[in-house]
Amino acid sequence: MASTEELKKRIQDLKTQLEEKRESNSNGGFETTGATPVNATQMKVRRTLKGHFGKVYAMHWGGGGSDLLVSASQDGKLIVWNGKTTNKVQAIPLRSSWVMTCAFEQSTNNFVACGGL
Repeated sequence: MASTEELKKRIQDLKTQLEEKRESNSNGGFETTGATPVNATQMKVRRTLKGHFGKVYAMHWGGGGSDLLVSASQDGKLIVWNGKTTNKVQAIPLRSSWVMTCAFEQSTNNFVACGGL
């Protein structure tokens, strides 16, 4: 059986290894994937979606490379958009303006869901 001093040294070695591993992964893993980090100065507005009259609380893209997205707003509406053309596909009025989140069903993009208070 190992002595107390040997166990303390082993614990210290493991802590050192863990810290080194954390430092090597602190970049978000970009070196392992080959991707480069996006700098805030590289981002720019491509399209602006206009149609809500309240704060937008959530947005979710449709699945499978779809151009559709849904947004939920404090104005009590869910709006389904075509993200490329910025056209509204459908506006869904809700009974409550307390809509906090929304999501697209990811396999066929036929359903949207929302939730809130």
